[in-house]
Amino acid sequence: MNSSTGLTVSEYFDINDKLSDATSFYDISRKILSPLAQLIDAESSIFTILKKNKRGMTASNFISDSVDKKSTLNYEKHFQNADPVLPHAFHSTQLNYRSGRSKSFTFTLDNIVDPRKFSNGEYYNEFLRPNSIRQILAIGIPSSIDKSLIYVLGFHRHCDHPFRQKDTLASAYFGPALFNILNALELKSQLQDQSLIVSHLQNQISETGLVIVNKNHDIIFANQTGQKHFNIKPINIGRYSNLENSLKAELKSRLPLIGTPSSRQIEFEHGATKISARIITSDSNNQEQRIILHTRRASHHTICTLEMEKCDLTHREIEISNLIIMGLTNPEISDKLCISTRTVENHLRSIYTKVNVKNRTSLAYKLAPTQH
Repeated sequence: MNSSTGLTVSEYFDINDKLSDATSFYDISRKILSPLAQLIDAESSIFTILKKNKRGMTASNFISDSVDKKSTLNYEKHFQNADPVLPHAFHSTQLNYRSGRSKSFTFTLDNIVDPRKFSNGEYYNEFLRPNSIRQILAIGIPSSIDKSLIYVLGFHRHCDHPFRQKDTLASAYFGPALFNILNALELKSQLQDQSLIVSHLQNQISETGLVIVNKNHDIIFANQTGQKHFNIKPINIGRYSNLENSLKAELKSRLPLIGTPSSRQIEFEHGATKISARIITSDSNNQEQRIILHTRRASHHTICTLEMEKCDLTHREIEISNLIIMGLTNPEISDKLCISTRTVENHLRSIYTKVNVKNRTSLAYKLAPTQH
């Protein structure tokens, strides 16, 4: 491979194989976002479908790796219109595709904004900065079916170490493969049934956590899901309570911060939490080493397929049941699905009757797969 990317032939084929294994929405986080994030030392990542209509552009159907639900919903509702990445991704991706130059477009945030002006803006100070997102690299993939939409993959660093040209080139190598894979998933036809997609995506988003620790194993960032998984308490901005001593000891033995870090990623369980951990550096001299911890609950709270079939729930009822299991209130479900609270209540009455339960707690217990 080209030495300017730092990507070897074996690494290319290994990542390409992982991408090719993605056969459904369920695979995007683990088989597309995760290996590409590891390739370019990104700490979190997200996938969205960006669609242009008469009112402008709308990003929806988010799938994430280590971006928690609250941050994603906040972005979707309040901040996406202020994000300069989306319009640049859409127009540049479409331009490259229509001119026959490329089936993807890769760029970094610092190449499209004036850093001084951008750092004084609302989007940076009210969304990126509170979520400790310092650097962004994005890949736009055009739809071969619907020219009004593109697929966007965004990768984040939570440190000031910028993405370099080699990161852009390395991720761009996989543009043609991503084009074939994402279009082969027939996303457009699945978009016609919003209920099934949203039910899965919102569950997936809520299950992934991100915790970053320094060489002393002090926490320097933890998203809300990571805080919940490790029982971490925020003290004030940028400060958190300590990791459990048993987890620190396990990290020290499994992933020692000695010498030049390898790209090795380890996986283990700590209580009810599954952890993937790896070391990255924030500078070229390997002086500022950090451990990135991606967390997931060992048991996922999604609807049991067998129970769903037995109860004969409609797509909308499946969607609402999943949101109930996630802990959303009726007003939150109403806001999320753009339906009235009375409609939510009517659906709930139908769900309770079909599942033969009387309240939300019983519903969650009966439909969660860990109970079957």
